[in-house]
Parts: sequence; structure tokens; C-alpha cells
Amino acid sequence: MNRLDFLGLASQDPNRVISFPASQSLHASTASAALGNKTVSTGLPQLDEAVTPPIEDDLQGFGDLQSKGLPCGHVTEIFGPPGAGKTAIALNTAATALAKGEKVVWIDTGPPLPRRQLSRLLAAQQQQHQSDPSNQAQNLIHIHAPTLPHLLSLIHHPPPNFPPPSTTLLVVDSISAPFPPYFPNPSDQRAALSASSQVHDKAHVQWLVNRKWNVLSDLATQLAKLASTAGGGAGNMAVLVTNQTHTRIRGQVRATLCPVVAGSAAWESCVFTRVVVYQDFVESGREGEGGWRKGRVVEVMKRGGRVVRGRVVGDTVVGFGVREDGLYALDTPSPPPAEGRDEQPAQIVVGASSTQEAEASASQRKRKAEEIADSQDEEDSEGEFGWIGGDEVDAGSLDGN
Repeated sequence: MNRLDFLGLASQDPNRVISFPASQSLHASTASAALGNKTVSTGLPQLDEAVTPPIEDDLQGFGDLQSKGLPCGHVTEIFGPPGAGKTAIALNTAATALAKGEKVVWIDTGPPLPRRQLSRLLAAQQQQHQSDPSNQAQNLIHIHAPTLPHLLSLIHHPPPNFPPPSTTLLVVDSISAPFPPYFPNPSDQRAALSASSQVHDKAHVQWLVNRKWNVLSDLATQLAKLASTAGGGAGNMAVLVTNQTHTRIRGQVRATLCPVVAGSAAWESCVFTRVVVYQDFVESGREGEGGWRKGRVVEVMKRGGRVVRGRVVGDTVVGFGVREDGLYALDTPSPPPAEGRDEQPAQIVVGASSTQEAEASASQRKRKAEEIADSQDEEDSEGEFGWIGGDEVDAGSLDGN
């Protein structure tokens, strides 16, 4: 489609000066930019549709021509508890890119790359795209960064030709694994400093507590810079990071799943797209299988650099399953009604940013201290409980055991 068609000028005299409303020009430039942005598909069309921000006032139907998937030139974050399917989504995205002949860089900081599952995904992609699996394996670059200094050195001072030209996807699995050994809980850190014989002033203690956010801010800035400058500054590479969760109790209405790596203003500004993965009940739409069954759900919390307000099933909430040949979409996820009652079971509560946490804290219902058992013992607690273990989907689906 000619760019002049966006403004309706194809039939006009080229020597004539044409005036048109500014709103029409803004709509044309927005549609043109949206159609030109490069994306990386996750291999699940419903998820690609969910993470793609809609075009405002799409009167010409440009949304149907818009490239859908993870945006290149930006950072995408997937967070959730272990076993929810974060690594499965990252693997499926990598396999989809490799099947198209594109290069992928995989950086693991915890569990190793599940090569058996990746081989099965590539075999399934080979049947669809008729591609050579040997070339696909050559286009995958695997780097193991076991500690936080390894990861920081790789991102801040990358080796020459890193990432290689024509790389469209860089995966960090996971971004949160290296942080706990170097940055313990603030309450534990203060207790250790108090027990030591050395005298520490308040400024030094505050610097030790806040240095995690300084490191996180630098890491977020470098990841965003790496995504935008890859390929000679064309922004043709998408950065996908997985993030573990911990359960936060203090300051919340109920126990809330929150990302381990979060809270920094720089991190929030550098993350362009954020999705959360968890397990929930989905309706079984197959014949002969009435009722509800357990499944995985991916919910979009942020897209296009903006926080998604509201939970729209079918738009920002997608149910999916994991099998050996990749991801597949499930029916509309929704919690089933409790048996014998009209009320619904408690839903999973997730938190993604400090802004959302502040809103939840402001609207929470306060209870008296005597209503909470052992509330006096929680005065010095941070109210955060970490999830131990890596993110592995169904037993044997990633490692082949």
C-alpha cells in the first residue's frame, strides 16, 4: 500500500499543495509506524495478539496488517511462579525465530538450556517451514552466566560482535536468579550489620540496602540500550527476560505474587511489555468434557510501554497449554463457581509495579491487631517469601526425563 493512500492523496495533482487536518496526519503516521515495527512471534497467535497494542481509532483497518508479537528494540518481561510456563514461552519464541533462519542468543543464569525440548520444538517447526535443522542449531548461541558479575560483565562490556548481526531475539532466563545471593533481604542485612562489631553510620547502611536498585537500574538501562542499538541501531532485536516471584504480605489486601526484580524506576521505564504467567481453571470446550480443568494462563500487565488497566478475557488474558511440539491455546480462562454456592473461589492476585502496589495498599481494608494472630511477631518481617526452584513446566517436558 502506498503511503499516499494513508492520507487519500493518491488521486491528487502532485504539483498542488494539499492541506489536511492534523489529526489525519497523526493517524497516518501512527499507522505507518505500527505497520513498520518488527516483531518476534511467540508461536502462539493469541499471545501475539495480546501483547500487541491496538492502534487508536483504527478506522482504516490497519490493525489487521499490523505486525504482531514481541516488539523488537524493547525489553519484554515474563514473570510468574516456578512451573507456570515462563521458560516454555521463551523456548517456543526462540524455536519460532530459529525456524525462520534468524539468530537467537540464549543466556541462562540458573537451570541449563533444555536442549531436548528445544530439539523437539525445532523438529515440529521443521515440518511447518521445511527448514534445515542443522542451520537452526548453528543460529543458536548459548551463554551460561552463573553469577551476577558474569551477567553484568556480559551486558555492560559485551565481547566484539555481540550480539551477532541478524540476531532478532535475546533471552535471559532468568534475570532474577543471580540477585538473592548478593542482595539478601533488607531486614536480614540490617540484622547482620547490627550484630557485627564494626560501627556503621546510617548513610553507609542505607547505601548497602539501596545498592541493589542501583545495580538493577544499570542493568535495565543496558538491556534497553542493547535492544535498541542491535543491528547497527535499527532496533531489530527483541530482549525477553524471565523473572521469578515472591509472595508479599505486608501492605497488601491479601497474599500477592510480585516479581523478584522490580521496584526500580529505571526498570519500570525500560520494560516495554510485561506479562504474568500462572495456573488457573479454564473451561473445557471439548465434547464430552464438561466442567472446568486446570490450565496455564498468561495475562498482559503492560504493553506498548503503558500499564494495562482492567482484565479483559480473550484480549489481555489467554489460556494456553504446553506439549512436546509447542504451545497451544486453551478455551477462555475463567474461575468456576464454587459447588453449592454462588460465590467464586479466590483468584490469584499478582502485582507488577510499585504504582499498582500503592493503589492496592491505599484501598485495602484495615483490621485491628487483635484480629490477626501473632501480628506482633510480624513487626520486623518484610512480609516476603521467596519461591525456591527453577521454572520447569510439566515433569519431563523440558528435560526429557
